[in-house]
Amino acid sequence: MDMLILARRFTIITLFAAVFAVSFSAAVSRNAGGGAQSHFGANYTCFDTSTPFCRTIR
Repeated sequence: MDMLILARRFTIITLFAAVFAVSFSAAVSRNAGGGAQSHFGANYTCFDTSTPFCRTIR
């Protein structure tokens, strides 16, 4: 009987963790679209938005 209760609690906790993980990843990926981007510690802003990659202006 105790194992059944523990299994039920573990299932509920796991489902809550999965819902939190999915909603957190959706929120992070939604807000990651613009602004300054970082590549190997160098912060720069995309000036050329016609290409899928950012290029710095020289």
